[in-house]
Order: sequence, then C-alpha cells, then structure tokens
Amino acid sequence: MENLKDGFDKAGLPELFSFGGGQFAKSIFWAFLTYYLMGFYIDFALIPPAATAALLSFLYLFSALTDMLIALFINRFSFKDGKYRPYYKWCALPFAICLSSLCLIPDIGVTGKIIYAVITLALCDLLWTTLNLSGLSLIVYSAKDDISRTKMVSFSNGGSILAYVVIGTFMMPLVALFGGDNKKFGFVLTLAVFALFSAALNINAYCRVRERHYHAQTQRPAIKLIFKAILKNRRIMLFLAGFCLYWMADSFKNQTTYFFVTYHLGRPDMLPVIIMVGLLTPLAVQPLVPKLLTFAKKGTLVFTALFASSAAGFIMLFAANGIFELIAYVLLYGAFTAVAANLVYTVIASFTDELFEQLKINGSEVLLSMMDMCSKIGVSIASGIAPLILTASGYSALYAVQPASSLAGIKMLYLTFTATGLALSGIFMWLSFRKSGPMFTT
Repeated sequence: MENLKDGFDKAGLPELFSFGGGQFAKSIFWAFLTYYLMGFYIDFALIPPAATAALLSFLYLFSALTDMLIALFINRFSFKDGKYRPYYKWCALPFAICLSSLCLIPDIGVTGKIIYAVITLALCDLLWTTLNLSGLSLIVYSAKDDISRTKMVSFSNGGSILAYVVIGTFMMPLVALFGGDNKKFGFVLTLAVFALFSAALNINAYCRVRERHYHAQTQRPAIKLIFKAILKNRRIMLFLAGFCLYWMADSFKNQTTYFFVTYHLGRPDMLPVIIMVGLLTPLAVQPLVPKLLTFAKKGTLVFTALFASSAAGFIMLFAANGIFELIAYVLLYGAFTAVAANLVYTVIASFTDELFEQLKINGSEVLLSMMDMCSKIGVSIASGIAPLILTASGYSALYAVQPASSLAGIKMLYLTFTATGLALSGIFMWLSFRKSGPMFTT
C-alpha cells in the first residue's frame, strides 16, 4: 500500500509540522500527569496521598502491560485509508474526552473517587498508547532515508518537549484565570481547553501525514514468528538493553533534580530555571540533529552522545558545585542526550527495514512497544532505587538543612548514578551497532 498521490517521496514542512502537532497533542496527557496530577488528586480531589501513590503505580504497570497488546492489535489490521493514520482520526475525540475528564472527579466518597480515577487513567493511557505507537510507526513509512526520518523525529520530539513547556508554564496561570478562587473548576476548564486543542491537532495530523512506503504483506506472519525473529536477534536485544539503561539514568537525574538544587546547592529559587533550561536545550537541538548525519553514521552519533553526556556528569561530579556550573551541566546534558534520544528512533526504523527485507515481516509497532516497555522498566527501577538511597543516606523531609551523608547520597544519585547509567547505555549501544551481517534468520 504505497501512497504517493501527492507526488513527493518525503514529508514537506506542512506535514512535518502536522506530525509534530500530533505529538504535542498526545504529550499533553503525560505532561499534565508529570507536573500536576498528583497535586490535583491530593489537594483538590482529596484522595489520600497513599491512594494517589498507588494510583500512579497502577498507571505505570497498566501501561507496561497493555503496550504490547495494543502493538499486536495495530500489527494485525489495515484499513482503506492507511495502516497507521486512521488512529489519529478515531482516537482524537475519545482521547480529548478522557483527557478533559481527568479532573471531573465527582464527590462520591474516597472509594468512588479512586474507581473514577482508575477508569479515566486507564482509558487515557490506552488511547495515548494507540496514538503513540501508530504515530511513531509512521516515521518508518512516511520517509525512507535516515535524514528525512530524523527530521520527522525532530518535529516529534520538539512537539513533545513543547507540550511539557506549555503545560508546565501556562497550566497554573490558566487555572487561576478560569477558576479564580475555585481552582478545582479552573483545572477542569483548563484541561478541557487543552483537550479540545489536542483533538484538532490529531485530526490535522490525520489529514496531512502520509504513508508513502508501507507495503502490505501478502500473508500476515504468525505472532510467534514476529517475536521469534526479534527476540533471537542479539543486536536488537543489546540495543533495547541500552535503551532501558538510558531511561534508568535519565530518571535518576530527573527524580533528584529538586533535591540537588534545593539541598545540595541551597538554591530552591533556581529550580524553575534549571527545569526550563533542561527542557529548552533539547528543543533547540532538534533542528540540528538531521544535519549531524551528514558528518557521521547514526550509530556513531548515538553512542558518542551518550558517552559525552556521561562525561559531562563525571566532570560535574568533581567540579565546584555552583549554580553556573549546574546550568552548564544541564545545557551539555540536554544537548547530548537530545541527539541520542532523537536518533534511536531512526535506528529502530532501520531495524524495521531489515526485518521486512529479510523476512517480509512488518514489525515497527512491536519494536516500538518493546522500546516503550524498556523505558518504563528503566523508570520503574530508578523510581524504586532512588527513595531507598535517600532513606539510607539519612535524608528527611523534616530537615531544612540535610546532613552531610544525605547530601552525598543526593549527589551520588543526581550525578554518579546518572553518568554511570549513560556510560553503560553507550557500551550496550556500541556493542549493538558494531555487529555486521544479516540481522535476522528464518
């Protein structure tokens, strides 16, 4: 099923912006969850903190378990208007409704509120995962060469980062504007506005984005054959292990930024600045990544970027820890990891090409769901280790000034664990890229 009706072999700027807009639309959910959902549940929906923690743990577990099921569903079906594009159209309105319903928690007792939250979170995640896997799969089939694919990833990553910037910056001012003294109503109305905006962006992505290079299979391979081909491939398994380590390392940094800036540097006033620098730097780097492919191969760029970001962490570990040194570190970290985070999707696209060329199997959504699962495993491991290290080092929220042991633990998590994880990720990626010869065997 090749779609070359527009006469072009690669995506133009209107299509690239539309693709990035689709990524912005679905990233609103995770941006809101990251910054505000916990606080909303506890402070405005009046769900107890322990139940809120259980809810968010449920979401990550549920998301990890359903990723592969949705990928297999997408893999099994094709439609008249495309293999992946139709999901933008079908999910746009349901996703907007579920997103706007997150804050519409009725006053029906704690148990009723928890049940309502579980249902809305589960539905939002199912629709988000469907949009995410189908959207990222389009990278493989909307463009064929590495530079064009990397441009699509740049707009995709840019849209996602922009969603975090917009939600992080404008959510609370809009809540105050729409809700006044009634902040719960302000949350409801603000999220509804963002949800409607997301629906329009998803519909626009359906209308604009094309599947130029998708070839329908004459026979659908058995699910067992798809998994056997992928799981037996050492290059892909090494790559996925490196991806898991990358997310583990990145999570150590993200989860301990507050503690490092607040207690180690003693500058809580600079926390918004550090967070914004950490978001805007990778956003600024996105347009440059495709140009780097004219100088080096994508595999070389990925593990070079990982080692460079790891080196920045180790340098910061032994440098004088001041606010300017921290900003320099965040800039370097954001720039280098943006390169790696962009190009890993181009690598997956190449794996998908080879899978089809050698075995005539389309498996981009399965590979992408494996990547998603690896990222969630990495985040979950870091989320379990970080609190234990803080507790063991003597950290207490009751202390305005933390003891030396606690400060050492915070610094170890923020710098040492992050830098070590990125170095290990680079090693696994290097081992994956250095292997040659046919990837798949029958």
